[in-house]
Amino acid sequence: MKRILLITGSFGNGHLQVSKNVREIFEKYYGDKVTVIESDLFLQAHPNLTPVLKKLYLYSFSYFRDIYGYLYYAGRNQSDISVYRYFSYEYLKRLMKEVKPDIIISTFPTPALSLLKNKKIPIVNIITDYHFHKSWLTKGAFRYYVATNDTEKELLKLGVEKNKIKKFGIPIAEKFDDILDVDSWLKDNGLSTTKNTVLLSAGAFGVSTDFAMLIEQLKKKSNDVQVVVICGKNKKLKNELDYKYSRDKDVKIFGYTENMCEWMKSSSVLITKAGGVTISEALASNILLILFNPVPGQEMENARYFKKHNMAKIAKNQEEVLKYVEQLLSKDNIEKMKSNMRGNYLPKASYNICEDIMSYLDSI
Repeated sequence: MKRILLITGSFGNGHLQVSKNVREIFEKYYGDKVTVIESDLFLQAHPNLTPVLKKLYLYSFSYFRDIYGYLYYAGRNQSDISVYRYFSYEYLKRLMKEVKPDIIISTFPTPALSLLKNKKIPIVNIITDYHFHKSWLTKGAFRYYVATNDTEKELLKLGVEKNKIKKFGIPIAEKFDDILDVDSWLKDNGLSTTKNTVLLSAGAFGVSTDFAMLIEQLKKKSNDVQVVVICGKNKKLKNELDYKYSRDKDVKIFGYTENMCEWMKSSSVLITKAGGVTISEALASNILLILFNPVPGQEMENARYFKKHNMAKIAKNQEEVLKYVEQLLSKDNIEKMKSNMRGNYLPKASYNICEDIMSYLDSI
C-alpha cells in the first residue's frame, strides 16, 4: 500500500472541500492501493494560535478588507520570505517520520514544503484558485495542478518545467458531473418548473444585509421568479426568514445543506462569493453567476477572471445585483454566458488528478 500525506488548511472552507473531494476519489477507486492520511497542518502544528488567526482571517473579510488585500498583493512576489514558512516545519518533520509518505499532496499554500526539497519525496500542489500566488510555489515540486492557462504561464515564468504542470481544473465533488432530473428536484421541493429560480448564498453578504428586502426586490423584478436562500450555519437568519416566508410558495429557506449541487443545477442564477471551489461548482452546473462584492485578494482575482471570460457579473452592491439578475435572465445573455462556461469547464478534475497521481505511484 502506498501512503499519501494530504495537507490541507481550515482558513476558509474551500481547501478542506478540495481535500475531501480528492480523498473520496482515492478511497472509492484506489482504496486497495493507497492509504490517505489527511492533515490540517497549521491547526495541528499550532492548536492554540490557529483559532485566533482563523477569527482574524474571517474578520478581515468583513472589517479589514483593504488590509487583507494589501497583504495578499504584497506577498505575490515574496515566496522565499513568507511569514509562516517555518511556523509548521518542525511539526511537518515529525509528521513525515510518523506517516512515511510515498507522496505529499497539498491543497493549501504551504511554503514549509520547500524546506523538504532534499528529502526526495514527491510533492504535488493542487492550486485552488483561478489566480496564481507565489505562496503556492514549492521548490522541487513534482507536479502542479492548475485551472487556467494564465496560472500555467505564471509557473513557466518562474522556471517550473512545462511537464510538471497539468491543467485539470479545481477538484469538486464527483456528483457535479452527473445529470440531474431538474423538474423532479424542483417539484419535490415545492417549486415551479417554469419559473426562473434565483439561488442566494447568504454567506456572500455582510451581516447588515436586509435579506427580506432583497428577496422582495428580486420577486418584484418578475412574476416568473422564485427565490431559494441558503443560510448555511446562520441559524438566526434562517429563523427570521422562515418566520416571514413560511407560507410563500415562491421562497424557500434552507440552513446548511449537502444539496448545493442539486440547487445549482436546478437554478437559473446564483448570487455568491467568488471562492475557487464555489465558482468551479457553478461552472460545472452551468448556472449564471453574480459574484457579490469580492474581497481584495484571491476572491477579487477569481471574480476578475470569470468576468474577463464572460462567465460572471461582479456586483458591488444590492442595486447591481438586481440589475444583473434582470440582465442575465434575458435569453441572449443566458446563452452567451452559458456557452462560455461550457467552453471553460474542465470535467472530472478530481478523478483526473487522482488518476495522474496513481500513474506515478504505480511507476515507483
